[in-house]
Amino acid sequence: MPRVAIIAAMFREVHPLVREMQPLKYLPDKHVQIYQDDKAVIAYAGMGRHRATAACHAVLATGEISAVVSAGWAGGLNARSLSGKVVEPSAVIDGITEKRYAAGGKDGTLVTVQLVAGLEEKRRLAELYAGDYVDMEAAAVAECASEAGLPFSCFKAISDAHDARLPDMNRFNRDGRFSVWRFIAHIGVRPSLWRAVSEMSRVSLDSRDAMCRRLREWIDQQHASPAPVPAHH
Repeated sequence: MPRVAIIAAMFREVHPLVREMQPLKYLPDKHVQIYQDDKAVIAYAGMGRHRATAACHAVLATGEISAVVSAGWAGGLNARSLSGKVVEPSAVIDGITEKRYAAGGKDGTLVTVQLVAGLEEKRRLAELYAGDYVDMEAAAVAECASEAGLPFSCFKAISDAHDARLPDMNRFNRDGRFSVWRFIAHIGVRPSLWRAVSEMSRVSLDSRDAMCRRLREWIDQQHASPAPVPAHH
């Protein structure tokens, strides 16, 4: 029976799901990590659209897939997008091409950009696209799903609010990999950041766990229902 494909950026985003799954030993792409069970296949390859595209192509090569999902953390773009929320956007917008993709949810608009968005960039995206959330991967996953003729959905855990004052997270991104140790070293000598970072970490993990629970329920529902017939383009 076809399985659901879930694309994340990092292991930490989907840990509650993959700890119950088996790693794929023979990987289609050595840069992509894949876990699977009889209902879903989960892949992650790092942050950004190129990494997300690689993960999506790799997971599509594992067998018959019924739907493609972008899952993981996102930032809030307005006062309604509170940190700690789990959302299922209705649409995803590519911040480069401005192409819009239906995402199957009812919780507003997610904008995908190339870099981690700071305060000013969040304001710009909220105004330009009437966006509610921001990430770095969902539009690439949506594009892959569209090319494969598969339904696309999106589940996001909001890690930081629209007005969160955090260090520039892009300095810790090394070719799509977030350097945790460089980040810890950076904030370790800056006590003024400790409280904000500690709170974001706590909220991020709580919302991640809630997102994974909701996603597991969704996977079970998809597995119990007949697979939709892909649209012909």
